[in-house]
Amino acid sequence: MVRLRVTAMLLVLSWCVTTLSPQGPTTPGHMPPYLVSLIRVIANPNDFNGQRIRVVGFLGPGGGLDRSVGLYVSETDGRSHIVPNSIDLHVEGSRVKDLMGRYVLLSGTYHAPAPRASYNGYIDQVLEVGPWP
Repeated sequence: MVRLRVTAMLLVLSWCVTTLSPQGPTTPGHMPPYLVSLIRVIANPNDFNGQRIRVVGFLGPGGGLDRSVGLYVSETDGRSHIVPNSIDLHVEGSRVKDLMGRYVLLSGTYHAPAPRASYNGYIDQVLEVGPWP
């Protein structure tokens, strides 16, 4: 009788974990984005090169004349255009224009910069971008 109850509880628990998981079950070809601090990505770019990541940052204009978009560590960095504290975003401006000047939650594929580059890499293939609650 005890064995039957334990088995039933394990089945229910297993179902809850797989069904109610926010990112669902993973398969080798589809891994969920890795939630990581933007500071950690900037400090260790090669650890995340080519990986899908999920980060929170302040969305602001990039440092160049090309009207690029940057994801900054803080609002102060974004408003002051402190480019060493940012990552470039390769995303259409129309997709993020309503989010400029706000903290956002973003997921996409990160690409590390070349050695001694003047930027901290970039994120493209943006899957999700929205306001940070």
